[in-house]
Amino acid sequence: MQGLIDRYPDHASAFLNVAQGGVYNRPTLAHTVLGSCVSVTFYVPARGLSGIFHALLPKATEYRLHVPEATPYKFVDTAIASIVQRLLRRGAALTEIECKVFGGSSALFAAERSVGRRNVETAFAVLDSLGLRVAASNVGGERGRKIVFASGTGEIFVRLLNPSGTAP
Repeated sequence: MQGLIDRYPDHASAFLNVAQGGVYNRPTLAHTVLGSCVSVTFYVPARGLSGIFHALLPKATEYRLHVPEATPYKFVDTAIASIVQRLLRRGAALTEIECKVFGGSSALFAAERSVGRRNVETAFAVLDSLGLRVAASNVGGERGRKIVFASGTGEIFVRLLNPSGTAP
């Protein structure tokens, strides 16, 4: 991490826990660790805006006790909607937004209908329904990821974790 901080001295630093996210209008290194959870980054270079979230579950409607307004970043579908609405309110157009999708790992025995896989499927489906372009992705597999999003440039750095959950 120190190397990235040195490379981006003008960027603030922010760690995203589960169900957290935000929109940035100043350069920030947003980092998080993902297993089955999903993060989507949003970058609008013409407006100097970006966003990212760390979502735990695919769809808010699948959980009857959830109030999406209270924790919009807990679910992939409401997290995408929340970030996109915030970007549009700040003057971005859908055609200006570049998206990247990360996370959604699964244990080998649960890969067929795992939460990770459903999180990834939901992310791509919601982004597609909004007409948003996915420029890159690093999803699935059996290993978690540590990601760092340089909001000022739209760059994303991914490090796969060892099966024990530590960086190699």
